[in-house]
Amino acid sequence: GAYISFSQDKGHKMNPFELSGVSEEGDDELRMKLLSLQGFFKVMFDGLTNVETSILDRALILTYREKGITFDPATQKRPAPLLEDLYKVLKGMAENEAHDLSRRMEKYIMGSAAGVFNEASNFEINNPFTVFSVRDLQEELKPLAMYLMLDFIWTKIRKDQRRRLLIVDEAWYMMQRDDSAKFMYSLAKRARKYYLGLTTITQDVADFM
Repeated sequence: GAYISFSQDKGHKMNPFELSGVSEEGDDELRMKLLSLQGFFKVMFDGLTNVETSILDRALILTYREKGITFDPATQKRPAPLLEDLYKVLKGMAENEAHDLSRRMEKYIMGSAAGVFNEASNFEINNPFTVFSVRDLQEELKPLAMYLMLDFIWTKIRKDQRRRLLIVDEAWYMMQRDDSAKFMYSLAKRARKYYLGLTTITQDVADFM
């Protein structure tokens, strides 16, 4: 098997903005990714106001557009932006809320939490048995990394569809926050369409209830 370990220093990295480049009739991948990223940032910032959500949505669309990626599926195979590209877009917007979001994001680009979420993905899931580990991350980064990891796996399985089983250990990390819990729920609902089975492991069922 393959052991993929995420840390702030060396090791494996994953880009939250990566698209699968696979389009299906009735599916709009970029719109789905924008919704997924909003959930990711709600976990990162521990919630967003309606105004902040609206500004972030606009900033995300601009960030992709600057890389030549639009709602046209033909453009969605181009290299995806990075977290720092969104940071620059937010800094360049007129609203004070946008500047506030960019300041809150600095921690993940050049501060104490840098080195995980602002890098191009540097691995492929091509082993029959692959383990993703967050053991070497700070405790506060683990729920965020797990959210991103599951979204990354979701992107990959859409690109290469075959029968797979996804097992999420310590799944209570995902159930702590409403947005990551909703993401886990949506994964469970949509997984079968892509030949994916989902199993969650936790030591306390009350975390799910």
